[in-house]
Amino acid sequence: MLMPDNRIARADLEPVLAAHRGNQDLERAFVEAKAPERLLSVLGRYIQFNSAFGAGLANLAGEIAARPGLFRDAQEPLRIVADRSAEVASDFFFAAIDEFDDRATPWRDTHRTLAQATLKGMAAFFGYEPAQLNDLLEVNAATEDAMDQVWEGYGVGAHLEEARLFQAMGFHTGSEILADQEFVVLDQALRAHRPEMVAALEGMKVPILGQRHNAYYWVRVHTGVEAEHFEAALAGVNNALRFYAGRDPRETVKAWILEGFKSFADVQGAFMARLGEP
Repeated sequence: MLMPDNRIARADLEPVLAAHRGNQDLERAFVEAKAPERLLSVLGRYIQFNSAFGAGLANLAGEIAARPGLFRDAQEPLRIVADRSAEVASDFFFAAIDEFDDRATPWRDTHRTLAQATLKGMAAFFGYEPAQLNDLLEVNAATEDAMDQVWEGYGVGAHLEEARLFQAMGFHTGSEILADQEFVVLDQALRAHRPEMVAALEGMKVPILGQRHNAYYWVRVHTGVEAEHFEAALAGVNNALRFYAGRDPRETVKAWILEGFKSFADVQGAFMARLGEP
């Protein structure tokens, strides 16, 4: 059992959340994108940014699961079954399941496919053919930089020492709580400023890979599912602390997690600040 001071609670995250301005910048970028081509460009950048997370999260779950010696249950008398790395990893992999196969759709839908359907559906609403978008959509340097920073934060392609592994857990936890807020902000902004478009997208089906996908589902589902993912991530970091069998004090490990949380807030804030730039 963890002592309360060695758990991660919502109160530990509040100072970073209170100072964060990324969601205000997100709302401003979408609201100020008056021309259809600007709105499509902003959405395209946002979708590209979000595409980095599935790979990062799957990588993180694997990195955790591959550390059976690092996560052990001291209460289990049979040593060969005392490893708990898969248990810890499962809390993080919970979100990856939706990234690669949304639980609520009747066929296998990756969230990347659903995001693509939203972009193509919005373009169709404004009268654009897909081929016309190649010259219209601009993924700016800030988006590419942010994607690289997401992969770095999750430790993709890196040999993760313990500190970086726990920082990556905190990084993911930050992504989930801020994404929950992001999509609520995005949905509210679009409904308030583009109600006719939202109504059209909610009734539109976009063909991709042999299936017809609802054009607004990607936005709508993330207004609820990210809260579930955050709760799973919070359980994950606390299970990681509970079963940690390394040499460092748990206070140090907790600090690593909180460092990762702040790191994601910084990455997301920098990206959102430039989301709407020309």
